[in-house]
Amino acid sequence: MMKLQHFLLIIPIFLISCGGSKTITDRADIKNESPKKILKNHSKSNFDRNTLSADLKLNFNRKGRSQNVNVKLKIEKDKQIWMSANVFGFPVAKALITPERVTYYVKINKTYFDGDFSEINRLLGANLDFTMLQNLLLGDALFEMKPKNYEASIDQEAHLLTPIQSNELADLLFWIHPINYKIEKQEIRTFENDRFLSVTYSNYADIDTTPIPGRVEIIAKDAKNNASIRFDYRSVKLDEELSFPYKIPSGYKRIIK
Repeated sequence: MMKLQHFLLIIPIFLISCGGSKTITDRADIKNESPKKILKNHSKSNFDRNTLSADLKLNFNRKGRSQNVNVKLKIEKDKQIWMSANVFGFPVAKALITPERVTYYVKINKTYFDGDFSEINRLLGANLDFTMLQNLLLGDALFEMKPKNYEASIDQEAHLLTPIQSNELADLLFWIHPINYKIEKQEIRTFENDRFLSVTYSNYADIDTTPIPGRVEIIAKDAKNNASIRFDYRSVKLDEELSFPYKIPSGYKRIIK
């Protein structure tokens, strides 16, 4: 069975254009807007390029122990996410995610996982899929949001969207930037298993008119574990032709559910 600590460790391995006219240039001038307008502008700002490649400088912290990892990230939108992690220049893990498959291998202990999203969903207590993981990396909303289901307010100089009707299974909160309408923070808390996931985005930069977060911070908690991941984007390139080499080395032991 894939243990939670293994999943939290490899989140970085597979977890990790601005449209419309804007009425303000300083976020301090934020005004109340309807959920319909906010979500329409957010939809326009969603990542709409064919590919992305980047170098990630990543810090992973769990139970007071911190580790720095360099990760090469490649995304072919809606098709595949590829990550290769290095420590001190030495490759330590690689992952490939598609809508149907989740697979990764870890060189340190010569193990690999090859399956789908079901085990990840069981561990997190949420119904995650490929699109949600892709959105998590790029600053888009994890869940599809319909204006009729949300109310809007202003919090921390951002548009805060909260469900009109509370969900007995989970709380979902979204903070949206008042200028570029990208996600600044999204939180998911499941009550049954007391699990909490928070993703914060900052330092957005326009790369060929497409807003890309400069930093992503993830906090994952449950009753037994508390982990945080921070990664900074470097050398972002869009719409280049990419290769996605991936092969599980022979002799590795499979992690079984």
